[in-house]
Formats: sequence, C-alpha cells, structure tokens
Amino acid sequence: MNMENNIIKDRIQDVRERFLSGNQIEEIRQNVTSLVNERLDEFQNAQNNAFKELEVAIDKLENHQREMIAYFNKQLIALEEEQKASNSEVLKLASMQNFTISKSLKNKDNALSKNTFSTLKRVFTNNILVIFATVSLLGIFVLNFF
Repeated sequence: MNMENNIIKDRIQDVRERFLSGNQIEEIRQNVTSLVNERLDEFQNAQNNAFKELEVAIDKLENHQREMIAYFNKQLIALEEEQKASNSEVLKLASMQNFTISKSLKNKDNALSKNTFSTLKRVFTNNILVIFATVSLLGIFVLNFF
C-alpha cells in the first residue's frame, strides 16, 4: 500500500509540474479580468459618445422639422390670403353678372314664354316618337321570336 501511495504521489507531482502553478493561474485570471474591464470601459465610452452624437442629430432634425413647419404654415397663410382675394373677386364678378342677367331676363321674359311653349311642343312630339319607335321595335321582336 505504501508503494501504491508513492506512485500516486509521484503521479500527482507530475501532473502539478505539467500544469500551471496556482500563482500563474491567478495572474492569468487578473490579466483577463483587467483586459475585460478595459474593453468594457472602452465600449461604454463609445456608447456614451454615440448617444451624444445621436442627441445632436435629433436636435438638428427637430430644428429642421420646426423650420419646415413654419415654412409650410407661411405658405398656407399666403395661399389662404390669395384664396380670399380670389373669392372676393369672384363674388364681385358674380354679383355684376347677376345684375346683368336680371336686367336681360326682364327684357327677355316675354320672348321666353313664347319659346317655352314651342320647346314643350317639341319635347312632347319627340317623346311620342320615341314611345312609338320603342313599341314598334318590341312588336318586331315579339313577332320574330314567337
């Protein structure tokens, strides 16, 4: 048993010699930890800088948006002013035309009553002719199909 213990101890010693010592492992762990912390700090700084740049870009975009809204509001006001001016011109022209039409209607009122009678006579005659043509066409269809 003693011999077996010695063999096991020798093997453990071989394994220890082949692998890193505890101090070396701790040193590697500290190096890795400090490297990871440095990279995290760099990443956080880059993230903060990107956020600041994004805020600046958003401010510029908002300013541009406000400028465009103000520009379009000015354009809209100018269009509304033009529309009002145009509407008042149209109303003036319409009232002048109505005045002219009412004058001419008074003069043509008698002629209109005579024209109305002849127009009604023509419409009545045309309607009778259309009805007669439709009845004739239906009669032809009925005779051909039966």
